[in-house]
Amino acid sequence: MEELWTLLNFIDDESFDDVDEFMDKYGDLKSKEGIDELHESIRPYILRRLKEDVEKSVPPKEETLIEVELTVVQKQYYRALYEKNLKFLHKNKKGGVDGPSLNNLAMQLRKCCNHPFLLNGIEEEIKNQQPNVDIADLMVNTSGKFVLLDKLLPRLKEEGHRILIFSQFKIMLDIIEDYLHHRQYKCERIDGSITGLKRQAA
Repeated sequence: MEELWTLLNFIDDESFDDVDEFMDKYGDLKSKEGIDELHESIRPYILRRLKEDVEKSVPPKEETLIEVELTVVQKQYYRALYEKNLKFLHKNKKGGVDGPSLNNLAMQLRKCCNHPFLLNGIEEEIKNQQPNVDIADLMVNTSGKFVLLDKLLPRLKEEGHRILIFSQFKIMLDIIEDYLHHRQYKCERIDGSITGLKRQAA
């Protein structure tokens, strides 16, 4: 708060001339009313520029929510995780360490909804069960989101679009990157491990 006062004092030293008074009033904000009062007092000094006011050529954003169904494989593992069915989860495994973990169950269920390959040991198991299936097709057929992605990308590419794919899971980006390479789509990846030089080179 003292740093904020310093900036405001630099901008308007008449209205913000006493740091002690400012700190007494706003130094320990705990109520919405106090925050709203602070916002109102600094509003005349803040210039907010919206993208649509600056860049007129950007088309309005359209948002389409598409619900996708889990694949049969996802449903099987989702149910086994939810019911903590260790017999199913650890079948053909040497030990519990080689199979999906039941620690932080909510996180494991989220992983399963994204792609079952995110679960420990599942990718190898499915590959062994279907050794003759192309790896890209295997990635697609085991995840509802990838089924949709595999249908959308050819159409968007044909129409000349550039696509940004976001995921909260870095390991999900690994699978997406592998899929794009197998489908021979050009892609660039940006996450915390990509250095500034690599980003600029891309």
